[in-house]
Amino acid sequence: MKWWLFPKQVDPEQDKFPDFSVFIIFISVIGICTFFRAITWPANKHVDMEFAVQAIIMPLALLVTLLELFLLVLNGFRHYAETRLLIAATQEYKLQTYARRHLILAGWSALTPLEEPALNMLRLEGEFPLVPKTPLKIPLADEFDYTRNEQFFCRLLEPMVDKLNHPGYRHVEAVVWVKGGDESCIDELRRTLARLDVTVEKISFLSECPDYALINEWLDKAGYLNVVRLLICVDLHGEGDESKSMENATALLLSNGNASMEGEKPVYLYQPMIGMNDVETAMPVYLQMEPVSKPKILWYTGLSKVQKYPLMQALDEQKQASERLCLEDSLGVASRGYRWLALALASDAVKYAQGDQFVAMSEKNQFAITALSSRLTCLPEEPRERYYSLPYNNGGTAGIMCSIFILLVLSETIQTEMSSLGWYLLLMVLLPLVIFIGLGVFVTYFMENKAREHMWGY
Repeated sequence: MKWWLFPKQVDPEQDKFPDFSVFIIFISVIGICTFFRAITWPANKHVDMEFAVQAIIMPLALLVTLLELFLLVLNGFRHYAETRLLIAATQEYKLQTYARRHLILAGWSALTPLEEPALNMLRLEGEFPLVPKTPLKIPLADEFDYTRNEQFFCRLLEPMVDKLNHPGYRHVEAVVWVKGGDESCIDELRRTLARLDVTVEKISFLSECPDYALINEWLDKAGYLNVVRLLICVDLHGEGDESKSMENATALLLSNGNASMEGEKPVYLYQPMIGMNDVETAMPVYLQMEPVSKPKILWYTGLSKVQKYPLMQALDEQKQASERLCLEDSLGVASRGYRWLALALASDAVKYAQGDQFVAMSEKNQFAITALSSRLTCLPEEPRERYYSLPYNNGGTAGIMCSIFILLVLSETIQTEMSSLGWYLLLMVLLPLVIFIGLGVFVTYFMENKAREHMWGY
């Protein structure tokens, strides 16, 4: 789904009908007609029902007919505005519902040269690490029985064994990316899982480090499938590589079902906004959708200046995520694994009661942002069409009043019995009904189609 909204629409309820002016016109016209009929009434004739019909009822029927025709046009324009308003509200509702799709981050683990990077960066414990003081390589013991990757897999997954063996997270499918690795990583991971007594149904190897589009893919499947995914990203330096980025490894267990252990709060990972080129335009829309209500911290990595500053400006304008943590400032030059490490660190922040979190990343000028929270954001209320008089209602009323007016005119002007007029009388009564109701239906659907055409451009 595209992250966009219609411009703010004019609320037609702000337009007020001039009731008092119409009342004055009605009284004035009825008064004039009554006065005129009174002075032309035969002197030797008693004032009877005929006087009331000619002086009051006939002018009133004609006035109501004209008023309803005026309202037919007026409500046609209102129907146009209301249709535009409903289309805009429906688009916003769909986008809000989409933005609040989520997976549960059931478990996570991260390896870095720092013992507690989240606590350090949040300044909850220890010193806030800054480059170049931070170590770049994860220390590794000399193990001859296991490959380098197996050692990292084991250290990474050991804290998650209980989660991976939880009955609520059966049928796990693992996805693994190892920098510079190949398909042999699948066998290394399978041996590690067997050693930890963990069973997974399927293991897939990714040749490129995935971005948050992978979360989007799993969210699409979560609508109709049971999704339990284990994502493992191992971002290590090559042999003899003097990289200035920090080695890191991250494991995330994502599910669309909650099977949390006792005393544990779930962490919700919300629908990411991905593939954005224009951050200045996209971010206000994302913030307006409120995937989380009170984001406190922004974690970001890989952002260019043309992405970073519009992002900060949008957050400042909405007074959100006042604390911003750049992974490169602490961990070294940006690396692909940072995007998933940032999710693990933000999840730690949620666990440590640091409020809702934003995580932003960019690669190849494609900006993405997602949100994490310990609270489930409520779905918005579906917009409903407001009650108001449609043009065909006014057309029907105008037709009825016009028919009454014609009947009264015929009764006053034709000297023969009304019953002798037959089909002529029926035609004179039904014709205004058909014409005015047809006009009302035409105006209703014409204005509605015009509103859709102008909104959607077709």
